[in-house]
Amino acid sequence: MHKNRSTCSWIYSLREEACTRLPVLTAGTTFAEITQRIISEMSVLCCHYSEIVGTGFSRPVYTVQVGKELFDLFFNSPDGYRAAYFRSPGDGLNANISFIRAISLPLEESPLSANSKLCSSRIHQCLVTPSAKVWLVEHGKEIDSKCPGCTGEWSSGTAGRPDQAEIHNGVWEAASGPNAEWGRKAPYLTKLRVMGAFLDDQYHECVPQDKRFRAYGIYRDGWS
Repeated sequence: MHKNRSTCSWIYSLREEACTRLPVLTAGTTFAEITQRIISEMSVLCCHYSEIVGTGFSRPVYTVQVGKELFDLFFNSPDGYRAAYFRSPGDGLNANISFIRAISLPLEESPLSANSKLCSSRIHQCLVTPSAKVWLVEHGKEIDSKCPGCTGEWSSGTAGRPDQAEIHNGVWEAASGPNAEWGRKAPYLTKLRVMGAFLDDQYHECVPQDKRFRAYGIYRDGWS
């Protein structure tokens, strides 16, 4: 059983544009409101086919542009995506499912979905299966290195000094290891990557071994 935490002591020491960001981050915007704003304001930049090589498991991967303010609210606010995992792995999983299911229809309806080479029913099932997820767009993990939409915004080299926490919640800034060094940061970026679940032709699901405990990893370190 994981302890359920509170985000009432979520405090910032931001490296960039603190005066602009703090009023937005602390305004109390709910996760449901953040989700609806993303759906209303996002632009789908690309969609690609991704597979586990040598298996029949594949998925669509979307990159969406949301802008800095919405990214900040989603990724870094005390009512956002990572904060849900901070409260408990279960809260995080629920937030992930609610977000993916809310955003799935506009993603499916994007003309760029055709680039995934997957039929509409396969795309839908990949997006509504629980291991579908969303994260920031990492450099070096582009599905297509020649696609401008895929271009990563975050890397370990842009994260800043590991000993400088930007989010203070009593847990992440005290944790150790690379994931904790990144998890206590508050990156200020513009894009999100939505990754469907890996499914085969019979819609069986495959969760890569290194992602089976993703929820606990974010709960513990703020990162996965």
